[in-house]
Amino acid sequence: MKGKTRQIAILVFGMFFLTLGFSIIMPILPYYTQKMGASALELGLLMASYSVMQLIVTPFWGEMSDRIGRKPIFLIGLFGYGISFIIYGFATQLWMLFAARMLGGALAGGMYPASLAYIADVTEHSERGKVMGLLGAASGLGMIFGPSISGILSVWGLTVPFFVTAVAAFIFGIIGYFALEESRAVDVHHPVRWEKVSLLAPLRSSTGILFVMMLLVAFLMSGFQTIFAYYMGGRFSLYDAPSQMPLLNGSITLTGPTAMAVLFTVMGVVGVLCQGVLVGVLIARIGEARTVLAGMAVSAAGFLLINVSWELLTIMLSSSLIAIGVGLATPCLNSLASKATDEEHQGAVLGVLGSYGAMGRIVGPPLSGFGFDINVDLPYFTSALLSAAGALVLYVAIKRKGIRRKV
Repeated sequence: MKGKTRQIAILVFGMFFLTLGFSIIMPILPYYTQKMGASALELGLLMASYSVMQLIVTPFWGEMSDRIGRKPIFLIGLFGYGISFIIYGFATQLWMLFAARMLGGALAGGMYPASLAYIADVTEHSERGKVMGLLGAASGLGMIFGPSISGILSVWGLTVPFFVTAVAAFIFGIIGYFALEESRAVDVHHPVRWEKVSLLAPLRSSTGILFVMMLLVAFLMSGFQTIFAYYMGGRFSLYDAPSQMPLLNGSITLTGPTAMAVLFTVMGVVGVLCQGVLVGVLIARIGEARTVLAGMAVSAAGFLLINVSWELLTIMLSSSLIAIGVGLATPCLNSLASKATDEEHQGAVLGVLGSYGAMGRIVGPPLSGFGFDINVDLPYFTSALLSAAGALVLYVAIKRKGIRRKV
C-alpha cells in the first residue's frame, strides 16, 4: 500500500472528527430539547439512544467491513454522520432529534470497527498497539475541542454548530473517497451472507476477559462523566451561580459549568498525552496486558481519591488519574483482541468489542445516577471497588491463562 502513514492519518482524523461531532452537541443539546418541552428523562433517553444504536449495528458493520472492505464502511459512517447533523439543525420536534441521534449512531457506528480493522490490515503486531493509541489520542482531542467550538459557533444560533459539523463531514467524506485506499482485497462479486453475530460467543473464548474489561472500562468512564457535575454540586455546592470553590489554602469563585469545562479539558489533555505517548512506552516495556492492569489500578486510585478530595486541585488530580487509567486500558484492549483474531475476522471481532463498550455506556449512566440518589459518594466508591476488582481478575488471568508479558 502506498502512503501507509497518510492512510493512518486519515483514519486518525476520522476518529477525531467522530468524537468532535459527539462532543459538539453536549453543551447545546439540553437547551435545544428544552425549547421543545423535553423532560430530563426524555433528554436522558435521547442521549442513550446513540449508544443503543451503536450496540445493535456495530457488529454488523464490522462483519460487513470483512466482506466489502473497510473504506466503504468508513465513508458510510462519515456521510451518515453529516446527514444526522442536518436533521438536528432542521428539527422542530423531539422525535426528529431522536431520529437524528439514532441515525447517527446507526451509520457512524461502523467507523470505529472499520478503522481498527484497517489498522490491523496495514500494521505489524509490534506497532499495532501504538497506532491504536493514536486513535484514542485523536478521540481525546475531539472531546477537548468539541465543546469550545460549539460555544463559539452557538453565538450565531443554536443550530449553527449542527450545520457547520454537517458540512465538515461531507467535505471530509469527499476527501476520504479520493485519498483513502482500501486495505484488503475485496471480491465484489462474492455474495454477502447475512450472518448473526453473537455477543455471548466471545465470553466463551480464551479472550473473553478482554470483552468484559472493555465493558467495565466504558461503564466506569460513562458513569463518572454523567454524574460529575451533580457530584461537584453535592460536595461543594457548585451550581450555575458563582460560588466559592476551595483551592489550596484559599478559594476561587467559579460557576459549575466553568469548573466542568476546566476539569474536562484537563482530563482530555491528560488522556491525549497518555494514549499518544505513554501507551507506546508502557507496551514496549511491559506489554499490553500489564498496561491494562496498570490502567485499572490507576483508575481505582483516582476514584478513591476523588471521594476524599477537599479542593479543586485534588479533584483535578483524581479526575486526571481516571483519565490516565482509561487511556491506558482502552487501546491495549483493542490491540490484544486484534492480535488474538485471524485476519479474516478482524472487523467482526473488533465490532463485537465495540458493542461491549456501547453496553457499558448504556448501563453506566443510569446506574451511577441511581447510586448518587442514594448517597453522593456511593457511585465513585463503587467505581473504585470495580476498578480494583477488574485489576485483580486481570492479574489472575495473566498468571493462570498465560497472557504473555509482551504480545
